[in-house]
Amino acid sequence: MPKDRRSAPRGARVAPSSRSRRSGGRRPRLRRLGWVAVVAVLAIAGALVVWPVTNLVESASAPAPTAPGQVTITSEDTTATAIWDRTPATGFRVQYSEDLDFTDEEVQEVDRNRLSLQSLVPGTTYFLRVASVRGGRVSRPSQPVRFTTGFRHPAPKLVVESKTSASLRARWTSDAKKVKYEAQVDRDKTFGSPRTRTVSKRDVTFTKLAYKPTYSVRVRIVDRRGATLSPWSEPERRKTSRSAPLRVGTFNVLKSSNGGWAARRLAVAETIRSQEIDVVGLQEATPATVAGGLRQYADVVRALGPDWALTEDSTGATGEARTVYNRKRVELINHGYQEIPGSTRFGVMRYITWAIFEQKNTGKEFVFLNTHFITSKARSRFGPRAAAAGQMVRLANSVSQGKLPVIIAGDFNSAGLRNGSNGVYRAFTGGGYIDPLVRSGRLGAAKNLVNADLKTVNKGARQPRRDASAPMIDHIFVSPMRVAEWETVAKLDASGRYIGTIPSDHNMIRLTVYLP
Repeated sequence: MPKDRRSAPRGARVAPSSRSRRSGGRRPRLRRLGWVAVVAVLAIAGALVVWPVTNLVESASAPAPTAPGQVTITSEDTTATAIWDRTPATGFRVQYSEDLDFTDEEVQEVDRNRLSLQSLVPGTTYFLRVASVRGGRVSRPSQPVRFTTGFRHPAPKLVVESKTSASLRARWTSDAKKVKYEAQVDRDKTFGSPRTRTVSKRDVTFTKLAYKPTYSVRVRIVDRRGATLSPWSEPERRKTSRSAPLRVGTFNVLKSSNGGWAARRLAVAETIRSQEIDVVGLQEATPATVAGGLRQYADVVRALGPDWALTEDSTGATGEARTVYNRKRVELINHGYQEIPGSTRFGVMRYITWAIFEQKNTGKEFVFLNTHFITSKARSRFGPRAAAAGQMVRLANSVSQGKLPVIIAGDFNSAGLRNGSNGVYRAFTGGGYIDPLVRSGRLGAAKNLVNADLKTVNKGARQPRRDASAPMIDHIFVSPMRVAEWETVAKLDASGRYIGTIPSDHNMIRLTVYLP
């Protein structure tokens, strides 16, 4: 039976046991808290387990995303913007490539229905397609859309000309500023293995080409780093030149001390220019100073213009026998001269000048000789002139080495006719050189003759003198080559009289030849 608490003295306190206080007071509360924690942990764990399962169920039950429709692309030279219809999707996967089968694709993912592409290659065709992405699932791609990037500049306009038998010159027009140009030449029409030149100016010459093949040439605009700024021009197809006309002449311009040079100088220059001469041998272009402070031969060049030059412009060399050439048409390779021994016995020292030129539009080289033999019809002069002709033949053979074609021009002052009785004539023709006036049909004979019966010495008279058998004064001889035309140049009116300022007491001879 329970203890009787009333047995304790009245007023006395009975202290409860400390163990009884802890056991009977706090243990029930801890138990309640423990159950709450367990329930909370189980709830959280259950949520973590249920959430992905629920998400997977929802994902599996959602319809598959569909491919976007109506893909449109606008492009420039290095950029493009693609826009497409939006579908119920969380994102989009964009593929683009230069190949329709997308073997070398670039892929970008975006969350909106547009994409800007950067760093594209100008003038390049690309293919682009888009797929929708939702809930980890990717739709089939849209149909590929083709687009081609543009260019900053239009293609240059190209012209190709046959520069030489081993080269082609390409020229073009373009409005582009501060750019470069990339030009290509190739035998292959598709430019499978082209030779490429990058230049700043609007022309280029391709050299060391073969003669027979036909070449294709094209050009485009690039920036200074080589990035393309224009499409290729339309290819031009050309063959290298086999031959081109060469115009040579001989012209005794009459020394300035004979008067009238101030008026005649322009007529001399106009006569040379009018015949489109490439090389001309001048006689009596003296070292005397004329108005303007120049030597007479230098004054001829000044009157001709900046495209012209002398092979020898020193005062003492070659006397009044000077050779002038057009620098745009021929290039001076080498030059020199010889004195004609004994010529001072008959006045001043006489010279033979020689030069090796390259015809720029064929690349062919030739030798040009020029002289002015001693004058007078006296028989005592026949021998020295014939000896000088022999010297000239030997010099021509030495300079040409028997390989280069030769043109011999000059005022030979021969009183004899053009036949074997003339020592000068005999020396040249016997040395293998051809008189273009010989109507033999042989190589070297002129095909066409213009004023060939006009005497080369006009003496300043208005009425020209004609004589097909006239003594050989001014003349040109050639090694075997095609001669298209001989002309004794004179400005005549309809009645056959000289008009305008007569440039000299000699008429210029112009020969049009084709180098072998």
